[in-house]
Amino acid sequence: MPNIANDNQRVVPRGLRRVDAARYIGVSPSYFDRKRKEGEVPPPKVILGVDVWDRNDLDRLFDCASVANDNDDYWDKACNGESLNS
Repeated sequence: MPNIANDNQRVVPRGLRRVDAARYIGVSPSYFDRKRKEGEVPPPKVILGVDVWDRNDLDRLFDCASVANDNDDYWDKACNGESLNS
């Protein structure tokens, strides 16, 4: 029977420090800081005196993000072999 304490499973942290939070949503730390100051990134929580971003808050931010390409039919045309310039 395996020893549960030594099963070598990785723990996925819920709280992310600044650099990891920025990496998690795919932006640079400096851009993350700028958007935090602008109020577009949720504030960190202080856990044991350390600023950490809740992964769930970052997921909600990511889920609400707009699509970079606002041409809704781009992929429909591309997949059907139509001209993308029309």
